[in-house]
Amino acid sequence: MKKGFLLFVFVIVVSTIYAQKGKTSAGFTLGHAFDSENVVAGLDLRYNITDEVRLAPALSHFIKNDGVSAWAVDVNAHYVFQMTDMFGFYPLGGVGLAFWDFGGNGENRFGLNVGLGGELYATRDVTVGLEMKYNIVSDFDQAIIGLRIGYNF
Repeated sequence: MKKGFLLFVFVIVVSTIYAQKGKTSAGFTLGHAFDSENVVAGLDLRYNITDEVRLAPALSHFIKNDGVSAWAVDVNAHYVFQMTDMFGFYPLGGVGLAFWDFGGNGENRFGLNVGLGGELYATRDVTVGLEMKYNIVSDFDQAIIGLRIGYNF
């Protein structure tokens, strides 16, 4: 758990160095993991490397359900297609590290993320989006959907 947390802190520190190259957004996500049936709550930081390409490190908590919970650290890349001034969508790909707790028995798993998201630019500073991703993890594959609200700065 400590190694995963240190990795997440490192990603955040590095991201703030590069965040000066483009727009940055901090957000909160609330979602659902389909196979484990957990509610998922998370925080993320997105920053644009170019107008289209951004990195999105995130920390998520799979809230306990039937004795199963988890923490996950993800780093995804998005390629944003801005369709209008009000809407954009993006495919995503990335890596993740999850720390599962099965009622006292722990499992740590490394995996890959693939998915698709869309976002409405509600105001210049606020973005609302929906994201669907699939975690490819040995013995723990599952789809996750999340609703995100973000503040752009």
